[in-house]
This record gives sequence, structure tokens and C-alpha cells, in this order.
Amino acid sequence: MPGSNSKSGGRGPSSSPLPHAMVPPTRPLRPSRYAPVSAAIFFLVGSTTLFFCFTCPWLSERFSVTVPIYNGVIFLFVLANFCMATFMDPGIFPRAEEDEDKEDDFRAPLYKTVEIRGIQVRMKWCSTCRFYRPPRCSHCSVCDNCVE
Repeated sequence: MPGSNSKSGGRGPSSSPLPHAMVPPTRPLRPSRYAPVSAAIFFLVGSTTLFFCFTCPWLSERFSVTVPIYNGVIFLFVLANFCMATFMDPGIFPRAEEDEDKEDDFRAPLYKTVEIRGIQVRMKWCSTCRFYRPPRCSHCSVCDNCVE
């Protein structure tokens, strides 16, 4: 075509006036990070619902009405703890910066005794995070960070 600036001569998907002729770019299939959490909640709530629908009526008739109440309270505790473990901050301690790391000797002692509120506390050196871990802190092999 004489008035066309396109290299393909006015033909191709970019010059098509029809919207259905456009092909969207393909995106690789990536699993969502919420898929495992959604599946776990589905199985937890689903199995508990089945238990309350089919087993609890028989248990309440045969034994006591307190059985479904007790199981309901336990279910709520389990669901609350699952949600807290899933959605709360795990207490990750940030790694030492490069300039902080230079002040510590390469052969830092494995333990360091520090006084906190008048109590002697022994802190262990974490070679991965490059700092002395506070009390009740350990290195997690899953997230590769020191967590409280």
C-alpha cells in the first residue's frame, strides 16, 4: 500500500481492526503463593464441616451435647492458630550490613555473654546472618533467616 508506514504492508495482527484477531502474549503458568494456604483452609474447614454434619449428631445423641461444643472450641483454636502462623510476621531479624560485618573479626567467638536487665545472657554467633543471636532466636533452614 502506498500510504502505509507498516513494514508488513498493512497486514498482520497489529493492523487488524478486529479485536478478536489480536492474540494476547502468553504468560508462563506460575502457581500462586496463596494456593497452598487456600488448599489447607479448604481441607481444614471441609473436613470439620463433614465431621459436624455426619458424626457430631450421633455423638451428641449417644454421649453428650458437650462433645460438639468441645470440638467446636478446639476447631476455633486450630483455625486461629493456623491463621496466625500463616499471616503474622515470623519475627525475622535483619542480616548484618556489610560495614557492620567488617568490625567483627572473621574468627568471632562462638558465644558472647551480655548482661540484659541484670541477668547474664549467653548469645550465639550466627555465621550465616553474621551477628550474635538474641535469646529465644534460632536460624531457620526454610527461610534462611534468624527468627524469634
